[in-house]
Amino acid sequence: MSQVFGPVPSRRLGFSLGVDLVPFKTCTLDCIYCQLGRTARKTLLRRSYIAPERIMADLKEALSHKQGVDYVTLSGSGEPTLNSQIDRIPACTLRKSSKGSGLSGRNFRARFGWR
Repeated sequence: MSQVFGPVPSRRLGFSLGVDLVPFKTCTLDCIYCQLGRTARKTLLRRSYIAPERIMADLKEALSHKQGVDYVTLSGSGEPTLNSQIDRIPACTLRKSSKGSGLSGRNFRARFGWR
């Protein structure tokens, strides 16, 4: 099963491919307004849920068949910052869409060069 879906039309982003970095509904929160329903796996545990090599292979395959993609969005069906290897996904043309609940750790921010 591919970790890439779309392209999805967006008023802000044009056409975006979505990339899931965690299994379906793995999240730090259980938001009542989430379009995907209740969180199945609520956690704060950061780990390599899906290998970056698999994500990049799926993305390369999708981009070879889909035309008119404006952005690649790391979001989808869970909190992308829970994937401990998110920094191994190249940042070119990516938009990281997140609630930001995984951005609070100093080690996480340092991996992206943020203070």
